Amino acid sequence: MAILIKQRLKFSGGDADNHKVDAYAAAQSLEGIVWALTIITHYGVSGKLRQRGDLSSSVRIFITPPKRGSVFYGLEVWIQENAFLAGMVGGYAVNTVTPFINGLVSYVLNASLTGIRQIPHGAKKYIGRLKDDEVDDLIARVEPPLTRAHAAIGKSVDLLQLTYRTKDLATLDLDSKRYLEARAREDFQTIDTNITSFNVLTGNGRLYHPDEKQTVPFSLSPQAMLGTPQVLTLSMSQYASGNRGVIRLTAQRVQNIDGRLKQLIVSAASEVPQSDWDAGQNPLRTPQNKP
Repeated sequence: MAILIKQRLKFSGGDADNHKVDAYAAAQSLEGIVWALTIITHYGVSGKLRQRGDLSSSVRIFITPPKRGSVFYGLEVWIQENAFLAGMVGGYAVNTVTPFINGLVSYVLNASLTGIRQIPHGAKKYIGRLKDDEVDDLIARVEPPLTRAHAAIGKSVDLLQLTYRTKDLATLDLDSKRYLEARAREDFQTIDTNITSFNVLTGNGRLYHPDEKQTVPFSLSPQAMLGTPQVLTLSMSQYASGNRGVIRLTAQRVQNIDGRLKQLIVSAASEVPQSDWDAGQNPLRTPQNKP
């Protein structure tokens, strides 16, 4: 028996206050947000990052027409049972599948729209079972459709909200539009830090940024120096083994017009030169608990 999750998309502000939205902009926004939801939901039920033409038969997403005098659309997400999903949530039921899917949607969308990664309370035990590098890739994959989803923002409406009952799953506005429109600075910076996750196949990962005092996403430059992926992997493995795993990176900041960091583009990575070691200790292999 299929499980139905009813979500809602609502346009607010601008033309929407008069119960209408620019047709072309609205169509682009709907296509973008629905495709982002499709990517996330199909990963959630199958554990695979899928492309068009390779979607899981366990998910169908339908859009219902707006009601008279309103500018919101209903979304019906139908979920069929499968082995991966049942194993992920510990039993195929409405009270396990619904918080997992809604939580994953909210987590991925907000990470992509704002850079903030906060797992919704009701989904922590489920999302924590997913592979970090795959979730990082998932967040990167939804950025193009989310950029399209902002087509109506600032042109015909002020907000596009995705909700489930009374819960806000994600909000698209001018701030998130600026965040997605971030550009890489021309200058390069040197950072001594450790890699917390890295997918060699996609070139995406996360690292601890000492100035931001948190982990931030990065991507490998197509023109990265030879051997850079190997050094990134070495840092990650050293850190996972209990060492500091600190290496030296050359990277560009990708930031929005307000200067907020979105990600780094890494063009080179190497071990920290011995002349820069602290107290003669190699920061790559120094234990994390050593002062």
